[in-house]
Amino acid sequence: MFLTEKRKYLPLLVGLLVVFSAAMLGCGLRSSQTGSLSSRIIDADGNAVMNAEVFSIFRESEKVYTAADGGFYLSELPAGLNNIVILHPDYLIEERQIEIQSNETTVIETIRLDKSNAPHKISNIRVIETASTSATIRWNTYRSVLCTIDYGSTRSYGAIYREERPTVEHEAVIEGLSPETLYHFRVQYIDDSNVVHYSYDYSFMTEMGDQPSAPLSISVLPIKSAGVVDMTWQSATGTSVIGYNIYRMEKGGDWLLLNERPVSARTNEYSDETANPGRFTRYAVVAVNEFTGESYKVISDTVFVPGVINESVKIEYLDSPIDLNSDLVVAAGTTLDVASGVVFRIGEEDLAGSGMDEKRVELLVSGRLLLNGTADRPVKFTALNGSGFRDHWAGIKILSSNTGVSKLNQVRISGCKDFAIDVEAQRLEMSNISVAYCENGIRLNGLRETLELDSVEFAEITGVALQTESCRKVWLKNSLMKNVNTGIISDTTATEDQLIVSATDIYCQSVGITGVFGRSTIVNVLIVCPGGTGISMNNVLHNYENYVDHCTLEAFNGIEIASGTVTIENNIFFSDNGNIGINNSSLQTPVYEFNNVFGFSEKYRGCGPGVGGVSVNPEFIGGNPFDYDLRPESSLNLQDRFGSEMGRYGVSRL
Repeated sequence: MFLTEKRKYLPLLVGLLVVFSAAMLGCGLRSSQTGSLSSRIIDADGNAVMNAEVFSIFRESEKVYTAADGGFYLSELPAGLNNIVILHPDYLIEERQIEIQSNETTVIETIRLDKSNAPHKISNIRVIETASTSATIRWNTYRSVLCTIDYGSTRSYGAIYREERPTVEHEAVIEGLSPETLYHFRVQYIDDSNVVHYSYDYSFMTEMGDQPSAPLSISVLPIKSAGVVDMTWQSATGTSVIGYNIYRMEKGGDWLLLNERPVSARTNEYSDETANPGRFTRYAVVAVNEFTGESYKVISDTVFVPGVINESVKIEYLDSPIDLNSDLVVAAGTTLDVASGVVFRIGEEDLAGSGMDEKRVELLVSGRLLLNGTADRPVKFTALNGSGFRDHWAGIKILSSNTGVSKLNQVRISGCKDFAIDVEAQRLEMSNISVAYCENGIRLNGLRETLELDSVEFAEITGVALQTESCRKVWLKNSLMKNVNTGIISDTTATEDQLIVSATDIYCQSVGITGVFGRSTIVNVLIVCPGGTGISMNNVLHNYENYVDHCTLEAFNGIEIASGTVTIENNIFFSDNGNIGINNSSLQTPVYEFNNVFGFSEKYRGCGPGVGGVSVNPEFIGGNPFDYDLRPESSLNLQDRFGSEMGRYGVSRL
């Protein structure tokens, strides 16, 4: 803030801001245009005033000081009216309103300062002593006043020292400073008229300490060969630094010094050629002075050293983020336990060239994987370099459950080629999964125990969102598929294998649900596929227990049954200009009751509507997004088998 009493200048500042805002609103692009100011500062006798501080209240951080001839130049000032402040300890504060022209230099020949402020000056400022973390400053004032000192590593200062009692001869000891650092400071006090008086800007350098200044950062480079980890750091700024020490800490271990003698201060890189494979590892660098004193450790992000995890390990939130530049392999009998909030950053290529996909990084689990995310802190898998290609990495592959059940909860995955999660195991627990911007979503193969997939979300999937193969029972519920090509594919040869889909919305381009089914129950499902097919059953193996009940389908072709027996009732099938509503091409001629089929050129083929079959405009409420709920006046509120609501929100057999 400018240097007079806040209340004294607040009305002026508010007025200037109003004028400036009005100018911006009324002048189109003017708000983004700037100009500059050039002038000379002189005293009453016409002599140049050197080291006067000059700034605009609209850009107070951009301060300049007058040269030996009193001249100054302020650039990048906002076009329009500016309030220019000029400060010098021997003169009265000068404030001027100056109109700055856009893209031009406004030139004022001279600005004269009044010396009536001279009796109030702060004088004889000197730095008496400096140490590594402190400095002693003395000064005088014309009478007994209470002073403060602004100080910091730049002329913007940032820290304040406050005196406890007023005096004429002042001394301050500023502590808590950093060694070998240049500091700026100025002294100030407020007189009886609430006018703030400032000294010049002064500076001092702290001494070398027992602990040198630390390096500014450390980065582990992508791993290119087995057992070798390269790193680099930003050098320490202190002049006492003679070299660096490098430390390594594996997850669960202590810091280990890697170099026998300090690395030269002239370098900022190091190669660890003894890194243990299959370990989550962090590195640290410290600066060393001639007394072998070390700075504090500057620590890298966690990196996984290529190899097989053959000892169970738990990854905590503080270990995150973790960089993967090669396959992460969890061996049989081993558990990788990941806490909530952990982020895995995946490199763009598998530098070890191993695994099932030799080009891309993948997580291969023959043991047990526990991803313990929460709603506010999910476990995330993202791209390391931010490229975010749809085939950036090869996803998670769970290859067995013989040595423990893997559990995945609140997990976010993006950028996968093929399936983001590919399971070939007999047992698994998984819910609250989000898969986005991938070629395919989740594949389940060979599950022999029930899997309840609750609250799963798929978005931007070019292939299939969920594929089940020979699974005893999979129940997908309360889930959402947005902008996917194919929603669900079922494939089985067993009559008793069961797929249940309930309370799920599917927005797709090709087909909502398709494949070969043993027993299937599709209830309270919304499928929106205007250019494709809602449900396509290639074969239904069980003779009775297959149901499509209380669903709403908007599709070019509503539902197709190629073979098998399915109970289809209480549904709404509609289209703006569809082809076939219900198409049965099996050897049977079934009757499907209590359905509303509307907007198709052919409502039924190879089958009939039966009792309760209607064809009326559903009259949806709509909304944004369109929710396909029925208006109160819609006749379909009373048209299902029980005299109640048809469609997605009706009460189903589940």
